[in-house]
Amino acid sequence: MPDARDAELLCSATLRALTGDPDLQWSGQTLYRGHQPVALPAAHLQWDSGEPPSVDTHRAIADAAALRWVCSDPALFAATVPPEPVAHLVFELLEQLRVESLAPPHYQGLVHNLRRHFTDWCHRFIGSGLTETDMGILLFTVSVTAWSRLTGQPPAEDADGLMEATRAHLMPILGADFAGLRQSRRHQALYAAHAASIARWVARSVEPHLQEIAKIPAARKRRGNFALAMHFNAPPHATFPQAASGGSAAWETMYQQYRVYTRGYDVQLDAARLVRDEQLTEFREALDTDVARCDLNLPRLVRHLRHHLTRTQEDGWNFEQEEGLIDGRALAQLIASPQARHVFRAPALRRHADCAVTMLLDCSGSMKTFIPQVSVMADVLARALDGAGVTSEVLGFTTRTWTGGRARKDWLRAGSPALPGRLNEQLHLVLKAAETPWKRARRSIAALRKPDMYREGLDGEAVEWACNRLRALPARRRILMVVSDGCPMDTSTHSANDDHYLDQHLQAVVRSVQTRGDIELCALGVGLDLGAFYRHRLTVDWSEGLNDAMLMAIVTMLCAPYRHRRAAAHTSGALV
Repeated sequence: MPDARDAELLCSATLRALTGDPDLQWSGQTLYRGHQPVALPAAHLQWDSGEPPSVDTHRAIADAAALRWVCSDPALFAATVPPEPVAHLVFELLEQLRVESLAPPHYQGLVHNLRRHFTDWCHRFIGSGLTETDMGILLFTVSVTAWSRLTGQPPAEDADGLMEATRAHLMPILGADFAGLRQSRRHQALYAAHAASIARWVARSVEPHLQEIAKIPAARKRRGNFALAMHFNAPPHATFPQAASGGSAAWETMYQQYRVYTRGYDVQLDAARLVRDEQLTEFREALDTDVARCDLNLPRLVRHLRHHLTRTQEDGWNFEQEEGLIDGRALAQLIASPQARHVFRAPALRRHADCAVTMLLDCSGSMKTFIPQVSVMADVLARALDGAGVTSEVLGFTTRTWTGGRARKDWLRAGSPALPGRLNEQLHLVLKAAETPWKRARRSIAALRKPDMYREGLDGEAVEWACNRLRALPARRRILMVVSDGCPMDTSTHSANDDHYLDQHLQAVVRSVQTRGDIELCALGVGLDLGAFYRHRLTVDWSEGLNDAMLMAIVTMLCAPYRHRRAAAHTSGALV
């Protein structure tokens, strides 16, 4: 059984093997084709709990995604899905259950994964208490009844007894459609007619109960590790916007070589030097208040990081053991007392962190909106990594000025030669150096709260800089996490070259890092999917702040970055 670190990599390989599509990838609990996310909105495929999904959950959702990819025609689905929000969601669930019922029986592992996952979802549904409402028990009964009819499997005993009365009410009305689901499951168009009939009836039935939703905080009911989306007015296929990129004539004209007009004004500074002592103290106090308000589970983060980023190795000896190697120093004791038993020694096994992690933070102007969340995340993760014994750095990147500054003035005085390349003053910030423990760096990390420090972003050079610092550290494993909310942006450079010149450089730098293979690169997109630049990434919505579930998802991604060389090899051959 693989551990959670390899779950996404193995699921990606399984997806490609089952579908024969080399562009499919499972990353950040999301299915991607190339750089585009593919929605899996069926209710039982959502994972919205305080804990990261298990390896079994990853495998089941990936198997379900593969079947949907192979066995469902998206154009036909779009043409037959009812437009009403509630009916749409029920129809979506029924279509997903149809394709799962088509799993080839000789793929016993796949069939077992799907059955176990749906059964677990049913148990969590019951345990959440949602079946105590009229709307909840109706949705539960329709879901379980459809699954049982399609797969030929009986419902679990607790589910069967719970929905008995509701099912008895449904059968005189929907019995023919439920029977039609099983009969037409291999013919999507015929199946859609029965599924749409059920979905529309459910939508009409729950309409009087929609007032219940208003009583549920944030339109969501959660108990334990279960959550069921119940905000039916939300778009069923909502996804994060994609980072947009494109070709660059300037990049091609320069033979795909990055130019910098002048480095004379570039600087690297300790971030604390940019803030007055009194102001830095205020920033630190505000940061401490925000961290306390988030009420994050720091010990759990430390345990997770220690488990995944450290390894067990021999470190000295444990003496006075009852078994092991004879301890020469205890021979006299053994001669004097032949019954003595604690005369052995054994290797002492301790967790050792031979790993270095760098957080590279985008300090461009658009990130000012997320200053509280970025600073809390950086501070808590740096503290947790320190507690786990893992070497860490917190770095930032921006520019010293807007619209080019002195670099642009020099260019103008030189007659504005064509294609000057990067045309601004670069500013790299060290918020926590590798050799500095968190306790000594905590004031410097608070400098992230200085809003006038956030200007423009030269991402490609920043990634190169962070990678070079990582390579200088004596670590077996090196991880770089980039945190950004957009594409590289420098107004002066764009106007003197073209809009995607910096994009092309960032893409070239990322390809170089992945090809070299000595650094594991991942990205955290703040409200934006950074798939145009990074293969292994996670997108987060920080509009409502930072919480334990989100932070654990970030740490899970951090501990299991994408391994470019291993994932490049995939097995072909479609599921038939």
